[in-house]
Amino acid sequence: MVDYSEKSIHLVTPKMGGMNLMLIRASIVLGMVAAVVTLLYLTPVPDQNFKSCDRPCHDLDWPMICRVTMHIEMLKSNIICDNCQDNSTECSNSFCSITDSSSRGIITANRQLPGPSIHVCHNDILVVNVVNKIPGHSLSIHWRGQPNNEAPFMDGVPMVTQCPISSYTTFQYQFRASSPGTHFYHAHSDTDRSSGLFGAIVVRQTEKAEHHRKQYDADLEDHMILLSEWSPEFNGKARSILINGKGSGDTIPAVFRVTKGKRFRFRVAHVGGPTGCPMTLAIHNHLLKIISVDGNPIKPYEASSIKLAKGERLDFILKTNQKSGTYEMKVSANCEGNDLNGRAVIRYEGSTLGPSLPTLDFMKSSRIFDTSLAARDVSGVSLSNVRSFEKIDSVLKNTDVDVKLYLGFDYVDGKHFSIQEHGSRTYRMNNITFVYPSSPLLTQPADVPLDSMCNESNWPARCAGKITCECVHVEHVPLGSTAEIILIDQGGDDDEYIFHLHGYHFFVVGSRIFETPPLKNEVIDMDKSNNLMKRNLMNPVRKDTIRVPRNGVVALRFFADNPGFWLLRDEKSEGWTRGMDILLQVGAVGDVVSTPSNFPTCGNFIGPEFFLL
Repeated sequence: MVDYSEKSIHLVTPKMGGMNLMLIRASIVLGMVAAVVTLLYLTPVPDQNFKSCDRPCHDLDWPMICRVTMHIEMLKSNIICDNCQDNSTECSNSFCSITDSSSRGIITANRQLPGPSIHVCHNDILVVNVVNKIPGHSLSIHWRGQPNNEAPFMDGVPMVTQCPISSYTTFQYQFRASSPGTHFYHAHSDTDRSSGLFGAIVVRQTEKAEHHRKQYDADLEDHMILLSEWSPEFNGKARSILINGKGSGDTIPAVFRVTKGKRFRFRVAHVGGPTGCPMTLAIHNHLLKIISVDGNPIKPYEASSIKLAKGERLDFILKTNQKSGTYEMKVSANCEGNDLNGRAVIRYEGSTLGPSLPTLDFMKSSRIFDTSLAARDVSGVSLSNVRSFEKIDSVLKNTDVDVKLYLGFDYVDGKHFSIQEHGSRTYRMNNITFVYPSSPLLTQPADVPLDSMCNESNWPARCAGKITCECVHVEHVPLGSTAEIILIDQGGDDDEYIFHLHGYHFFVVGSRIFETPPLKNEVIDMDKSNNLMKRNLMNPVRKDTIRVPRNGVVALRFFADNPGFWLLRDEKSEGWTRGMDILLQVGAVGDVVSTPSNFPTCGNFIGPEFFLL
């Protein structure tokens, strides 16, 4: 064994007879150093704005550090492509997007709509510099699907995990891509997301780890489909559906190229919009084999169309077994009395796009795959019928769990509040209307006033006698416990609600739909007597975004092994929140990974009364 301690180091002075040899060796070393310096000096510096880590993923490869810089700007939609209306060649550029002839302000990352796609291998390290160039506008970025176990302060929830990124400042996100599959990043503010601030994150695995690898021949970077709503006016009513930022009607659609006789994996994400309506996608004369939801593999289901809601992701395999040509991909949505449509093209190799595409009506398919729990079509597949490729975690198989959170959500009419005179609704969860804290709860817990936080059993004194309380709604879940969240639609008004859980994927173990809105206390009594629902504790589907149907009750299970403050977010919120969000504090403050010493801070300022002395 070699001893490298300080005591083993000895200075040896060469004899005069070996001086010439030493000089020769030194000259060789200096010559090599000079050659390397010259080579580095003459080599062009690569563009560091976006260093791609897209590559085949192998078992023995070391994780890469993937560096990305995103410049966030507000632009006019019609300057993304200066001549896109008249020049189809320009529109084919991946950095060029088109919506319609209208012009409105959009928020972009690196002047792209959608933002640049990020393709990495499982466990790669992402280092993303977000440069906010929008005057007078703060923002943050959430990395949907990534739990951020080692760095909860990188989750991107303003005033919970970080301060908002102020104008003309840079915030560097650093996290490990620990959750494989199809995901996307987006602005936390729903308004910013609807304005274009979103992009794809694809985390690939090795072929050995990919459960369905033998069922497809190719998984191409260009086969990512991002669905979003388009409104000609800022915060206006949606008028159409964009597919990868491309519009419908007379404009040039998005084109997905395939080769005849192959099986291609496509990845779809519904990134949202002003209404967040569920969207239905179909490809003319082709069946779709669904293999994954929210990045988690499922037992394959074959359907002629798929339906997914805001925030959800879905992977399908397309078998190109039709006659060579171009085939229409159609996407449609209908809610709030508004019909939305979008179109794209599947183009077989060797075929031409042609001057125009026929309008085909094939959305009334014989078999639909619907992520809703309320789907009634007997010929289709709903989420309640979907089974995970793997069994539920063994620790969650027991009938009983350590923690059960019954969360009943509804709304009260604005007429109950003197500050609201126009009949607007105030949404709430367990009679609490969520507001954000004055300082980030995760990184500056000591700066958050205690009387601003609450839960169902602990209301601030200022809320005594009120029908709802505005406060920071926090429920505690002990670290290492098994937890079940039971969501209860007590309002019974909207067709469905959508919730996304940060920091975790959960198992959808059960659901039930009532004829009338169920009351929380009734649900608790039924559950205690085992009359509420039958739970699937074998192979339930695993997700991070769930659609709760009208008058519905849904049970979600997870193992609380990721300490931090994690948001259960109402996906239909405008801006930051509309009041139905809730924070889950997993573990104690001391269980959370320490915040970096130079992490940005923000909060209230109450100065000395030197003017009043």
